[in-house]
This record gives sequence, C-alpha cells and structure tokens, in this order.
Amino acid sequence: MKKIAALLSLIFVISLATKAQSDFQLGLNFSPNISWFKAKTENVTNEGTNFGFNFGLIGDFNIADNYAFSTGINVVTIGGEISYPFAQEVELPNSTTTSFGGKRTADITLKYIEVPLTLKLKTNEIGSLTYFGQFGFGLGVNYDASADVSFEYPSQNGGNISDEGVDYKSEINLIRASLIVGLGAEYNLSGNTSVLFGVSFNNGFTNVLSEDAYDEDINGNGTGARDKEFKAINNYILLNLGIIF
Repeated sequence: MKKIAALLSLIFVISLATKAQSDFQLGLNFSPNISWFKAKTENVTNEGTNFGFNFGLIGDFNIADNYAFSTGINVVTIGGEISYPFAQEVELPNSTTTSFGGKRTADITLKYIEVPLTLKLKTNEIGSLTYFGQFGFGLGVNYDASADVSFEYPSQNGGNISDEGVDYKSEINLIRASLIVGLGAEYNLSGNTSVLFGVSFNNGFTNVLSEDAYDEDINGNGTGARDKEFKAINNYILLNLGIIF
C-alpha cells in the first residue's frame, strides 16, 4: 500500500512539473452518494446507511493519450448509523440522578474536505465516448460532525432518551484516508468539453471514531462509557456526475 501511494505521489509531482507541456483540464462535479459504517470491533454495530453528496473541482493532468493524473478538492457529506454500549447519567422522576449502562444509537452526519489522488486509465474515443478506470487514494479532513442520538437503558418500564443535532466532533478523528476505485465514461460535447458519469467506491481504511472521546470513569466505578477498543471505518459508493473543460 505504501509503495502504491509513493508511486502515485511521484506521478503527481511529475505531472505538475510538466503541466505546461501537458493537456490540463479543469471541471466541476456534483455527485450523490450512499455511505455506511463498517465495524472493526465487536462492540460497534452498523444500524443503517445515509445518503449524502460530493461537490467540488476536478483537475485532470493528461500525461499521455490514454492516462491522466486526476485530482481536485471536494466537499464530502457522508455518514451512517451505529450503536454501541454506553453509560449515561439519567434524571429519575424523583429528581435524583443515576448512571445507567445501556446502548446508544447514533445517526451520524460527517463533513470532510477531501483531496483525491488517482490515476485514470482511458480508452481511445469510441463514438463520442471515452471509457476509463480510476484507482488511487483520498485524504479527507473532518470539519463538522453531528448526530441524532438515542440512549436505551434498563428501568422498570424501559427507558429511552433521545436528542437531535448533537455536536459529534469530539467523537470523530480529524483525518480520514481511503482507497478509491471507479469506472466511468466521458461524453464529448465539443472540443475539450465533456460530461463525466460513472460510479466509484471509496473505501475508508482509517478509524473514523475517536478513542479520545472515551470517558474512563463515567460511572465513578471504573466501568467507563464504552470499551477503549472502539473502531469503525466509513465507506461510500458515489455516482460520479460532472463536466470537464
């Protein structure tokens, strides 16, 4: 993996150094996605998917007729729903406060600024279409995270506390790295102007959930809010739609 990343980085540097002699294209994209969490530890459970979108700039450095270094900058909205063991202070009807152990469910929305670094392999033009495969890496920086949360705990009649729009940034790691694999086509409109469409899979390989948010003694007896081994990645499938000039 590190060797592939180094190779793509080298291609990027070479393409920048020679961009005056190469064919550079700039474009825009607005692409819907569907995303979900994949648990990496037993105490985290995937509970559902989220719909989101990507939008931003595309930059293609056409190094040769049939391949290009493709990058850009995107605003990415992804997420998913997870549940995990949790402990929380609960106010009882008699106005006393007691800590309960139970299950928290969080429907999370994450927002990133992401830079893709990919190699695009193209066919020759067939009719008005040029087909391509794409492979590379993405690096995202989280700038916002929120969640609709609910906490279920055992009580005489069963207990549930819910809240919407909770700030979740402290629960999320700042950096998200991913592997990007995609297929698509370019439909030439005129000259260098083409419409892009395709599908890609963005597979996260770094833990999204921050272990720093673990409260070591939330109950006052050393049991904690959740297990310190609290790991999940976030993946998404993207319907690529864009225009390039």
